[in-house]
Amino acid sequence: MKYHWLVPLISAVLNVLLGVLVLARDRRARLNQVFALMGVALALWNLNNFVFYAIPDPSRALWWGSILRSGTLLMPTTVLHLALTLAGTPKSLSRWLLGCGYTVSAALIAANALGLLVSGARHYAWGLYPVGTPLYGVFIAAAVIQCALTLGVLIHHYQTTTSPRRKLQVRFWLLGAAVAIPTGLSNLLPIYGVPIYPLGHFGSALQAAIIGYAIVRHRLMDIDIVVSKGVAYTAVACILIGPAFALMVWLQRLAFGHVQPDFSFAVLLMFVAIGVLFPVLRMQAQSRIQQTFFREKSEYRTALGSFARSIVRILERDKLIREIVSTLSDTLRVSRVGVWLRDDMRRTYSVRYQLGANSARAEFAESDDFVRSLTRSHEVVLREELLARTDPAKRAAVADLCQQNGWEVCMPLMVTGKLIAFINLGPKQNLDAFSAEDLELLDTLAAEAAIALENARLYEELKKSQDIIRRADRLSALGTLAAGIAHEVRNPLVSIQTFFQLAPQRLHDEEFFTTFLGMTANEVKRISDLITELLSFARSSTPSLGPANLNELVDRVATLLEPEARRHKLTLTRALAPDVPLVNADGDQIKQVLINLVLNAIQATEPGGVVSISTRSVDHRNGAFGQLEIRDTGVGIPQDQLEHIFDPFFTTKDKGTGLGLAIAHQILTEHGGSITVGSREGHGTSFYVNLPPYEAASRSTPPEAQTEMEALPLRYPRARKVASS
Repeated sequence: MKYHWLVPLISAVLNVLLGVLVLARDRRARLNQVFALMGVALALWNLNNFVFYAIPDPSRALWWGSILRSGTLLMPTTVLHLALTLAGTPKSLSRWLLGCGYTVSAALIAANALGLLVSGARHYAWGLYPVGTPLYGVFIAAAVIQCALTLGVLIHHYQTTTSPRRKLQVRFWLLGAAVAIPTGLSNLLPIYGVPIYPLGHFGSALQAAIIGYAIVRHRLMDIDIVVSKGVAYTAVACILIGPAFALMVWLQRLAFGHVQPDFSFAVLLMFVAIGVLFPVLRMQAQSRIQQTFFREKSEYRTALGSFARSIVRILERDKLIREIVSTLSDTLRVSRVGVWLRDDMRRTYSVRYQLGANSARAEFAESDDFVRSLTRSHEVVLREELLARTDPAKRAAVADLCQQNGWEVCMPLMVTGKLIAFINLGPKQNLDAFSAEDLELLDTLAAEAAIALENARLYEELKKSQDIIRRADRLSALGTLAAGIAHEVRNPLVSIQTFFQLAPQRLHDEEFFTTFLGMTANEVKRISDLITELLSFARSSTPSLGPANLNELVDRVATLLEPEARRHKLTLTRALAPDVPLVNADGDQIKQVLINLVLNAIQATEPGGVVSISTRSVDHRNGAFGQLEIRDTGVGIPQDQLEHIFDPFFTTKDKGTGLGLAIAHQILTEHGGSITVGSREGHGTSFYVNLPPYEAASRSTPPEAQTEMEALPLRYPRARKVASS
């Protein structure tokens, strides 16, 4: 029995499926509709050949062929139609070309119905094949012209289009044409008695797959990858399957005296199927066997692989190192793990963390023989491999070092060719040897760990830079406060000085001593409070979140800023709600935020104006948040500048760094809070600071932003007001 009918049948089914999938993706898209039409024509063409291959009776084959041949006659026109649609050819030219094409196709379909195209059927090794009449040459000429037009349209569109996606789609089209046209020409030769096996069915299936992929997947894969993979697979298949198939044919001839085509074709398909399925089945079988019989090893390899992909998210260096050591110890069950980090200033590698027995050496110089050997290796190595790569003159020293410390595996952590750290592992507790798969996993882990350590180092430097900027901003605000506080200190000092000047003359005046002594004590306390607050603000403390009372913070900040407000002839008021919840915050950092905001408000307000600080409780889905409002009666902020005020270095002042609001925003973000602003020119500005409650700190998120002054909640708890002018 012949099996040649199987190829055109599979090709027909594939073309129909692709047409349906493309049309289902978007039925209204013109390109998809034309592609579906081309798929139907190609399917009918393949079915036409299928009936000739599968039906041995010539009369029945010719009858079915006359019905299905309409797809063959339409096929060149539908291919041209799709190319014109893809290229967006002007409608006038497109209509003229398609009108001519479909008219010729309709005439040929009518001639086919009258039996004027095919005169009979001829027997070949693969089955029957139609015999064309002289009129069939008209179809061949029309097909050649339309194929040439299709190629011309595609090439012109490829050269003129400015869309990268469309250019890539056309490249897929051209690849499909390069496959389909040469193979399709082979189908014309048997019609005129040339006994060459028609390959057009293979070509049509491959062309439809290529173009369908380009349309359905929106050109997500580069054509170069498709070609390179296809050529690589074909080359490997020819190298491996070709000799095996040739040997099978030779053995068949040697054993039976002749070659059976059907049997040979079936064996070839079996070879191809084995070649395709073997890698996939091998990986699945290996995975199943490992999970069934070597579950422990499979689990620790999976754990190592997962950890290697996740460590880049850890930005704290000490925590990162602990996680690496813990994971290596738990998964590989090694008895010793040591981590050495590079010190760029001293050009040394110092031990940062050790598990198990301590190393004989806690520090290595950059020029040490062990370090040099490890740097040259660039990969995870066993002790024996490291020794083999070491200078023979230095090998004994390195061997002694590894032996003394019990190191079995060395992991260099490289970044841009520089050794930033290394990890040494001792033997496994069960005395199992490190396998090649273990070393591959450790290589992956070493690469990810090197990147993670470098990220952690950069993150630490960033935090230091941020701390320096915050300290500078704090000192800048401190300088602004100095003038007002100096004036505040001078006034009570005058009173104290007057008391001491008059005291010798009025030693026996009890009323004088009672009145002035109390006044002097109050003034000294006032000076002491100012200096205490000033020193507290100037001190650069380590951030520490904990319960903080917003009302107390406002009182302390107001004490510092009242002299500045009076110096600018302003009124500073406080409205403190009694039910404000304790917030989860660093008090010193929130004071810095408050001072920055109030100083900005003072500087933006004309003499005689009012700056007010309010506290309140606002409802949020995670509980009651504490809110601070700093409102002024100044000139306001232009709307076009509102969205930039929290940008670093953005300022509207003649003097200033533009960092105050940016730092405030960052501090509050780190607290899990938020800062928003509402302002209208000529009506002042309000800043709102929202902080999460202390008891809900672990699950808090900042409340929604208020961007306009009218968006403020209207129902607040009654607050007590304290004004100082």
